[in-house]
Amino acid sequence: MKYFAILVLYSYFVADYVSVNSSSLAMEQVSKQSDAFQRGLAALKDNRPEDALVEFTTAEREYPDNARVRSFRGILLAQIGKNAEAAAEYQEAIRLDPFLEDAYRNLGFLRWTEQQLTPARDALQNAIKLSPDDSFAHYYLGRVELDAQRYEQAFFELELSRQPLPAGAGFLIQAVTGYIAVGRLENARQALEQLTNLSLSDAQSLQMASLLLSIHENDRAINVMQKLNQRQSPAQSTWAQFDLALAYLLAGNYDRAAQQALVYLEGVRPAASESPEGAQGWSLIGIAYAHLNQGERSINALRQAAALAPDEEEYLLNLTRELMELNRYPEAVTAVQSGLATNPRSYALHLRLGAAYLAAGRYAQAESVFRDLVTAGDPLPTGYIGLAQVLLRTGRAEEASAVLAEAEKKLGQKFLISYFRGLALARAAKPAEALAAFQQAVQLDPNNAEAHLNLGKSQFILGHGNEAIAELQEALRLAPANPQAKRLLSQAYRRAGDAKNAAKYAEASTETPVAPVAELIGDFFVPPWQVP
Repeated sequence: MKYFAILVLYSYFVADYVSVNSSSLAMEQVSKQSDAFQRGLAALKDNRPEDALVEFTTAEREYPDNARVRSFRGILLAQIGKNAEAAAEYQEAIRLDPFLEDAYRNLGFLRWTEQQLTPARDALQNAIKLSPDDSFAHYYLGRVELDAQRYEQAFFELELSRQPLPAGAGFLIQAVTGYIAVGRLENARQALEQLTNLSLSDAQSLQMASLLLSIHENDRAINVMQKLNQRQSPAQSTWAQFDLALAYLLAGNYDRAAQQALVYLEGVRPAASESPEGAQGWSLIGIAYAHLNQGERSINALRQAAALAPDEEEYLLNLTRELMELNRYPEAVTAVQSGLATNPRSYALHLRLGAAYLAAGRYAQAESVFRDLVTAGDPLPTGYIGLAQVLLRTGRAEEASAVLAEAEKKLGQKFLISYFRGLALARAAKPAEALAAFQQAVQLDPNNAEAHLNLGKSQFILGHGNEAIAELQEALRLAPANPQAKRLLSQAYRRAGDAKNAAKYAEASTETPVAPVAELIGDFFVPPWQVP
């Protein structure tokens, strides 16, 4: 790709310089007076880079202050791999002529090939300022932004360039990833169709399957993984067997995931099954059984995974998550304490211990754990949130609010801090301050139904009827089955004198409430793909 791009730029530069830029007085002087420069151009057109470099070096000695000669010489140096010298030529060209757009573009292209994305971006943006219609500068700026995963900017620049996009698998996978990230699913599907017709490496096939799973094209993803599995030799197929099991898990086919993971474990027996490789298999099986509501089988599998890889905290976190899901808190506490004996510095395990104590109602122990995390300078909001929850459950709402205010000073504005501070202030009978906290939470995460619900509740308590109705309606839009939002809406409409809507939402609020998600536990840690 790099060599092809250089050739494309060469053809562009030569045509551009000889036709358009020949009007420059400095360029005319070189063209007319320097046989070396003319020979260099001819060699460049004939793709004889070494000859061209010799001639441009001669031309540079004759005209050391000519920025364009230096820019051309930089091109040749870049092609033969002398990037540092090429960059120096471009920078000197820019110093001699700060308005020489080509030198900025050349430098930006060079830095992109070196994956120095920030200087590449700066140089290409300077080129575009000087020549807004330079399609190549827009194109390579788009490639820079794509590599930097700044997808909105990347697609804007690529489309503005009107250049044909590469049809290779690497670029298409990168583009699909970006399209999915910005919600352009139709573009993603079109690029995936192009991928289907290409010969892909094992790693690229796996990436394609992962992308298909992310847009819920589960059957196609499984088909890709099955074909990938079939083309492996028996002696080297265990990783493909595992990745097929993982694909089933991510597709929500938990029965097949567990079955395929057992096939994988049979393939790695006897030695590897008693190792971290085996731990991945047992962890996947445990997660699958958990989704199938087969709690005991899940715990047995997750225990096996944790025993095979005691230094890997993810396996123990999965085990304790399932234990807590089944309300087996003493076992979860014991398991975490065992893990801390092996890995005493694990932040995640300390946090899980606090969460297990909190869930078990052992508030003094939970408070001690969370205070230790906060005192040690917790870099995340989670320890503060855990401590605040303990304080709220033990009737110390104002203290919880103070803890979260301190967290905000140290960590900046975070949704969870604002949201739980709003809960604490509401519990402390400070509705106006709670309102401000929930307003901040909604600004930080406009799509959180619980934040809108509590903001609406605060507005209702303060007598702001129309504002309360608007927020509660938004909470219901985001979570249509939320019974508390319906109940509060009924009350708000009744206070506003709207008996019809009051009755409508009063009836709806009798529906079965949805169980809240535990804030401190999180989801399972799914093992990564194993592709070599």
